[in-house]
Amino acid sequence: MLYSSGPIILDLGELLNLKVSLPLRWYGLLTGLGFLGALFLIQQLVKDKISEIQKQNLFDLLFYCFIGGIIGARLWFAILNFKYFAQNPAEVFFIWQGGQSIQGGFMGGFLAGYLFYKLNSAKLLPFWETADLIAVALPFAQAIGRWGNFFNIEAFGKPTNLPWALYVPPALRPEKYFGDTGFHPTFAYESLYLILVTVFLIWLFQKKNLPNGFIFFLYLILYSFGRFFLEFLRLDSLFIGIFPAAQVICIITIIIGLIGLANCLKSKTKLI
Repeated sequence: MLYSSGPIILDLGELLNLKVSLPLRWYGLLTGLGFLGALFLIQQLVKDKISEIQKQNLFDLLFYCFIGGIIGARLWFAILNFKYFAQNPAEVFFIWQGGQSIQGGFMGGFLAGYLFYKLNSAKLLPFWETADLIAVALPFAQAIGRWGNFFNIEAFGKPTNLPWALYVPPALRPEKYFGDTGFHPTFAYESLYLILVTVFLIWLFQKKNLPNGFIFFLYLILYSFGRFFLEFLRLDSLFIGIFPAAQVICIITIIIGLIGLANCLKSKTKLI
């Protein structure tokens, strides 16, 4: 059984004998490590293939995507929990407590990246080449960041007796399953799935005979496909009406991905 040590690594305030608490949290650390992991992967993919100016602007673009992703992830989560945050508006900013939506993060990151690209397009690769690069590294960042859910003891699934079940303390168990101790670590399932997606997309990217945008739209389909089925296990689904919000977004993004792939296959433009 998996046991979490809790969300806090150490308290810097206590360590430095300060009068305030300054907790260093696993969630924030793993989010940052996910970004750095994606940055490293992209560096390896573009090494000696683009100019230093293009490379620097690409890294600037990734930074804005990262910031936009964090904002979008929290805002989408807050929108889906509108009743709670309407009564506790200040908690919208408490991102260290968890409660972010990767789908909202994708939307926020894409919007921020698009705006940055429009302002700096002359110093960057063509848009869909850039999107393909990011799409290769994005699932790797997600795979790392997902383990923040482990330390926060969140995003778990239905009860199970499997050896790798996550132990959930009584205070964090859904009332319906109060008598259960082990739950599916759906965050871990998603992380492993995303590693496989990353390996597959790297392999495709290195083939260099695909139209621009192909990998980006394929990522949308692959991620959404996996998330759609994982949502059946999760106990913390947020809803749009009577439908799980994540599955609604997954269906939309799969449709967008399929349309995008169809358009890409009509194109003769290749990757770098």
